[in-house]
Amino acid sequence: MVICVCLHAQMAELLAAMEKVKQELESMKAKLSSTQQSLAEKEAHLTTLRAERRKHLEEVLEMKQEALLAAISEKDANIALLELSSSKKKTTQDEVALLKREKDRLVHQLKQQTQNRMKLIADNYEDDHLKASNSDQTNHKPSPDQIIPPLIDLNQNRSKLKLYISHLTALCHERDPHILQDLAPPSAYHRSQQDAWEEELQKMSPEQLESELEQCERESAELQEYANSVLQQIADHCPDILEQVVNALEESC
Repeated sequence: MVICVCLHAQMAELLAAMEKVKQELESMKAKLSSTQQSLAEKEAHLTTLRAERRKHLEEVLEMKQEALLAAISEKDANIALLELSSSKKKTTQDEVALLKREKDRLVHQLKQQTQNRMKLIADNYEDDHLKASNSDQTNHKPSPDQIIPPLIDLNQNRSKLKLYISHLTALCHERDPHILQDLAPPSAYHRSQQDAWEEELQKMSPEQLESELEQCERESAELQEYANSVLQQIADHCPDILEQVVNALEESC
């Protein structure tokens, strides 16, 4: 009888301990749920901040380009005014030379700002899918749902680069067809894409998607490099059309 009482007491203690553990687990579960919700809210806020930062950066770069274009136009006007004066004085010639050096410096800055905006376009898809990229680093075989969104965004960036290159090429051919005679566009520039490309992605295996992503990244890098080369040719041979270059960038965004 004593043994039964002891067993009953131990059973009661065990049940009480189990109930306590259950309550603690419920409490931890509630805290975990609250923490996950808080993390999701903070992540959403961080995504919003990234988008706002990118927008502000784009606006800053655009304002810098406009300011540089205005400064270049002012230098051109001053140079033209001095050259029209037909003065052979050394001071006048020195002023013209100084203005031309200042203009060259501004043109170089404008080229850099234009390249910065192009790079910003190229980096957008990485910012938008930073979480997916981090997930890929810890998962050797990401799911198609993790690969397809950044792949589509990267393809959009590739298309924008093609459009921008097309605008730049048209400007060069209109001004002087020989400007680009020593440059050959990468094969990706002439490669057309199937209309049902995005639908085909849904049918691909993870391995095929990864291969497609690598190809898209490689081609985007080649197009970016070629666009920079074309921009350099324009800056070297006909900097006066840089304003049209900026407009072309606006159209391709």
